[in-house]
Amino acid sequence: MKLGLIGEKLGHSLSPEIHQKIFEKLGICGTYNLLPIARMNLKDTVETLLESMDGFNVTIPYKTDIMPFLDEISPEARTIGAVNTVAVHDGKRYGYNTDYDGFARTLDKIAADVKGEKVFVMGHGGASRAVVQCLHDRGAGAILIVSRCPEAVDESFQEFAEKRDCLIIDYSILNQEDGYLLVNATPVGMYPKAGFSPVPAEVAERFDKVIDLIYNPSETKLLSDAMNADKSNGLYMLVMQAVRAEEIWLGHDIPEFVAMEIVEEMKQLQEERVEAERAKEKKAGL
Repeated sequence: MKLGLIGEKLGHSLSPEIHQKIFEKLGICGTYNLLPIARMNLKDTVETLLESMDGFNVTIPYKTDIMPFLDEISPEARTIGAVNTVAVHDGKRYGYNTDYDGFARTLDKIAADVKGEKVFVMGHGGASRAVVQCLHDRGAGAILIVSRCPEAVDESFQEFAEKRDCLIIDYSILNQEDGYLLVNATPVGMYPKAGFSPVPAEVAERFDKVIDLIYNPSETKLLSDAMNADKSNGLYMLVMQAVRAEEIWLGHDIPEFVAMEIVEEMKQLQEERVEAERAKEKKAGL
């Protein structure tokens, strides 16, 4: 099985390690490679990959750009307006959105029942679309999307939000509010700027449930500040969306215990990476 991840800048993605673990645990002979693509080369490269691979994941900034290359798009991906998983079966090209599944399972993990509740989503990038759609489908009472500059939010996202009766607000409003669930879909707090949070500590403390899509560091300042909340970082979502992608490619379910083993192993790997980075920085400082 020949798989991979396409995007513009892939950095230190954990995706190859996650998928390699799945191969090992299921006894599958497969490869999963990082495939950075410059925008100017997108069309030609994607056409080549669709002819030569069994499937691939898609990350920023191509989750929308990939859609015209596909023959069929799943209902949830079409509704969200983004594809992050492509499968090729019998010459046909299919698109899916497994970020939706990963976030749904994260809600279940922290026992977040959002029906009728007020929820806040910080950020309006690609990941926030899947988050908002999932919250909408689960009957959230009010979904407020928080932006540094609401008037600068692109038109397509504004239309997406309006169709789901979402309000786009700025942080000055969030800082005076409380609610049931707070989701961070921005990069604020990500390594190496791990000491920052999108909101003051007193805001984080007001929420019953908090999800940060960042997974490096494992406990962001936002999660640390949310002392009394049920909470999760983004690693669980990352693994679960990868598991769902593999289920699509393989055509069958992956046992729950396999997914949970991979979550724990990725936690350990992430901790080892962080320690290695710290040691490298310390050595450079000397």
